[in-house]
Amino acid sequence: MFKSKKSLLAIFLVVAFMAVAVALALDYKYVGSKNSNIYHYPTCRAAKRIKPENLVTFTSAKDAQEKGYRPCKVCKPPIND
Repeated sequence: MFKSKKSLLAIFLVVAFMAVAVALALDYKYVGSKNSNIYHYPTCRAAKRIKPENLVTFTSAKDAQEKGYRPCKVCKPPIND
């Protein structure tokens, strides 16, 4: 079906880019894990390691804090927004 590995890689990159674009367009600003009490920017390296089944989303820093989460010390999301 694909003539080369480069074609397959290009398709993979396009799909990955579209997935990131959709995720950033969703109605949340921050993410966390069910297994921790830390909230992150979705682009944080720690947030990228959260398994989809453990992902929790927040619409604001206040929302995250009301649910018992604290800001990440790596990506430093705001305390108030």
